[in-house]
Amino acid sequence: MLGLHQLIAQALILYYALVGIWGVILGIRKAEMSSAYRGALTIGVVMAVVQAAIGVGLLLSGRQPASDLHYLYGATVILTLPLVASYVADKKFSRTLAFGIASLFMAGLAVRAMTTGQV
Repeated sequence: MLGLHQLIAQALILYYALVGIWGVILGIRKAEMSSAYRGALTIGVVMAVVQAAIGVGLLLSGRQPASDLHYLYGATVILTLPLVASYVADKKFSRTLAFGIASLFMAGLAVRAMTTGQV
């Protein structure tokens, strides 16, 4: 189960980096939020929730991360997009650019979660 947790963590880093670049490009081009991009963001959140569920399974089986910061980084990855969505809902700021920047931020959070999770 630890191997799967690490594999999904690597996938999250790559996925959020790509979705982030995509969002920044869409934002620079002043493109509207497409259903494809919205779906990509949703897939990322679902992946993060699955990752957290596997992490809880590891915790219940007695495996603990090297640092408690691992929990903070993991929770922040899951909570970032809903927070960004609530923030930009009534703003004139480009939604795609905001989600793109947030996705790049989450890729960085996933890197930090990996480094604090290793024993």
